[in-house]
Amino acid sequence: MTADSDEVRQRVQNELRVSLLGALAATVDGQELTLGPPRQRAVLAVLALRANHVVSRSELIDAVWGDEPPASADNGIHTYVAGLRRLFEPDRASRAPSSVLLSTDAGYMLRLPSDSSDAATFRTHLDDAGRLRAQPAAAIAAFDAALGLWRGIALDGVPGPFAAVERARLAELRLTAVEQRAALMLSVGREAEVAAELTTLVSAHPLRERLHGLLMSALYRGGRQAEALAVYTDLRRLLIEELGIEPGPELRQLHEQLLVGRHDPQPEPAAPVLVPVQLPHEIRDFTGRAKELAKLAEVVPHDHSPVLVAITGTGGVGKTALAVRFAHQVASRFPDGQLHVDLRGFDASSPPVQPAAALHQLLQSLGVPAERIPDDLPAKSALYRSVLAGKRVLVLLDNARLAEQVRPLLPGRSSSMVLVTSRNHLGGLVARDGAHSVTLSTLTRDEALALLTSAVGPDRVAAEPAAAAKLVELCGHLPLAVRIAAERVVTRPHLTLADLADDLADERDRLNVLATGDDEDTAVRAAFSWSYLALKPDAARMFRLIGLHPGAEISLNAVAALTGVPVSRARVLVDVLAGGHMLEEVARGRFRLHDLLRLYATELSATEESSDGRAEAVKRLLRWYFDTANAAGTVIAPPDHPSFLLPPLSTQDFASHDEAFTWCRTESSNLLAVSRLAEEEHSPTAWQIPVALWNYFIVSSALDEWTRTYRVAERTAARDGNQAARAWAIHGQGLAAFRGQRFADALELFDRALSIRRDIDDHVGAAWSLTGLGMAYGGLRQFDLAVDRFGEALDRHAEVGSWFGEGGTRLFLSDILRSAGQYDASLAAAQRAFELMDSHDAVHGKAMALVAIGWAQHKLGDRVLARDSFRHALAFLRVLGDRKSLAEALHGLGEASAGQPDVARTHLLEALTIYEDYDHPLTPEVRARLHELA
Repeated sequence: MTADSDEVRQRVQNELRVSLLGALAATVDGQELTLGPPRQRAVLAVLALRANHVVSRSELIDAVWGDEPPASADNGIHTYVAGLRRLFEPDRASRAPSSVLLSTDAGYMLRLPSDSSDAATFRTHLDDAGRLRAQPAAAIAAFDAALGLWRGIALDGVPGPFAAVERARLAELRLTAVEQRAALMLSVGREAEVAAELTTLVSAHPLRERLHGLLMSALYRGGRQAEALAVYTDLRRLLIEELGIEPGPELRQLHEQLLVGRHDPQPEPAAPVLVPVQLPHEIRDFTGRAKELAKLAEVVPHDHSPVLVAITGTGGVGKTALAVRFAHQVASRFPDGQLHVDLRGFDASSPPVQPAAALHQLLQSLGVPAERIPDDLPAKSALYRSVLAGKRVLVLLDNARLAEQVRPLLPGRSSSMVLVTSRNHLGGLVARDGAHSVTLSTLTRDEALALLTSAVGPDRVAAEPAAAAKLVELCGHLPLAVRIAAERVVTRPHLTLADLADDLADERDRLNVLATGDDEDTAVRAAFSWSYLALKPDAARMFRLIGLHPGAEISLNAVAALTGVPVSRARVLVDVLAGGHMLEEVARGRFRLHDLLRLYATELSATEESSDGRAEAVKRLLRWYFDTANAAGTVIAPPDHPSFLLPPLSTQDFASHDEAFTWCRTESSNLLAVSRLAEEEHSPTAWQIPVALWNYFIVSSALDEWTRTYRVAERTAARDGNQAARAWAIHGQGLAAFRGQRFADALELFDRALSIRRDIDDHVGAAWSLTGLGMAYGGLRQFDLAVDRFGEALDRHAEVGSWFGEGGTRLFLSDILRSAGQYDASLAAAQRAFELMDSHDAVHGKAMALVAIGWAQHKLGDRVLARDSFRHALAFLRVLGDRKSLAEALHGLGEASAGQPDVARTHLLEALTIYEDYDHPLTPEVRARLHELA
């Protein structure tokens, strides 16, 4: 970026000013802006209060809508951001990047100098006042400057949970500033002004003891002792009526001083109070989590606002270990104490700790006598906030279950920090209470190895590096599992890392191995069970049944089929599981179980589901996969392709070739696993699913999946006695071998398929086997034999009346003849294929014939005709949606346009983009050609 552009950017940025301490307002170059609809103003409020920091889209959605955003929320955020950019930079070109409201991969960031926001300026003045306390007049002036910025209620009229939380936080800061300013004014003899100002304020805040104490002091010093005593009497009566408590010790001491007529009433020095230091001990071999520790360090409170952090993740991932580690690192920055409460949200042996009980424990830890602690929850919470007011305390609330369990334990006016750990997402704390979210995943491979090394010693890991790597992989990089594995090695010196890795390799026994003999609560299975037992029955059933799915990932629709519930209900339940970190959403609508959680779910399905229930669930899953694969294969197949062995169309709906192809590619690894599951279940879907995918494999380059899936199909079709299906499975393997340039294997496979087809009098299939043999011989460059087999194939296709078979065979013949250098014969074969396809209005067949014609013409040196043929083919293929064939036509057009380098590059680049998507074998050739043209 040039210096000039930097200067322009800075100038534009400095023109924007945002006012938050009242009704939200903004100006550009002094001109007030009309900020648009309420939610657009809510987005601006979030970005302005977090200026110069990236705010993720999910944080914006939570801030604006809370726990239940509409489906259109993501689009809504995009629309509001675009609207704000138009307001801030009206002269910016539509596609030019914004220099004020930036987009990043992680979200959005509003660039705003600190003096361009009244909220930031307010904080600056408060900090100045704090530094100037030894100079009362200067400190009062700083407070005056801070309070003078207020124009009413902060963020007045701005909707959303974030605005509500910030409105309360800013109001608390303002009130604290008023109290601190009043105390300073009393110190310099300005009691009359303080009395006048606070008389109104105590009416607005009738339970705030600090305000009442300041007013009492001001009135007494102004010679109004009776009024000062009346303020105390009124407050005491209200506290008893509303909260069931007496005023605090400081206010009671002040009241006694007024009664005896002390000239300069001040609270007596309080008796020393034991500062609570309750953090659990640190784990000796804590490893990794550098990014998470850095993120936590960034949010340690620096002003008068408390900070709330929710650390969430699955059982055994190390949430408490991280929280304790960080708490010990920053403990010195919280001189008023460090508190710890285990809320037992997922403890199988006892119910969760109720907020009232947790508050009682916290208040006693803070030195409040038991007799002064009220009984009801609101009064306890109010007293807790009063005790923490103005203090710097670190509170660790471990193992929370719900946001409602935490909210009463949050401090009000203070510089405290609250760390909450939970297996649940606690999205409500983020949306309503402004919590920073830290979600823990499993350790990286290197972190897991470092943890193992720290626990067992570097010598043992160095002696068996491969076994160590395998061990942490089998533990799923889960810290708890790695620690348990390390404990087994340390306590059994004869046990090698390789021995333990062998023990863990058996999935059926892995959870038993990952248990400690003397403490069941530390076993991986136990850690998972606490989360599982907290689930409601329908969510627990879904978790168990997902264990029956054989793949690494599962889609929402597959979950719905497996569990037999509507997709809308399945969405609700998977959100429950994901919110409890029992399931991870890896992409929209796609989910994954941690390896050890998958074993646990499988174990539960075997023990808690009936055999009939499991069988029905698997049957539903296999039927859904077959129906969807069938629908996808039919869409991928051009309408003029025959449907080999496919039953009637399913009810699944794909709108386009690309959509169907993407589904197949995304599910390809699952489809192999599902076919194997079907084989185990003796279900015919074991061969039906691969056959349904015929057209996907034809146009894809997933040769390994093609081969392995069709081997399953061959075995199961043979078991079922379906020789026709078996022959197609063998034929498919032959095509995969041919595409992989394993021509000898292809020859053997096509020959086997031909033998079966002749035995069962499958004349149509036999004709295609002969076509395959011609292709294989051509690949082996035995061109005479290839032409002979193609000739036989053409005769057989003609005998069974398959014009499509004849046309397809002539296209393969054209390719082989071109490889043999017989360009005229290649052109003739392609032209005859075109005539056949054209006579039956087979659009896709015509397009493929035109591609073959174009390549033959190009080889004959007639580039003009070749370009016409490729362009004609492109016109068909862009409509049909067959991207692989489209790329081959673009490739040809690029080669035929070599005399026009820019045109050639354009076509070849488009071809390369598609080839890379399909992992096409011609990808390196096109890259090299583009390099030459460059």
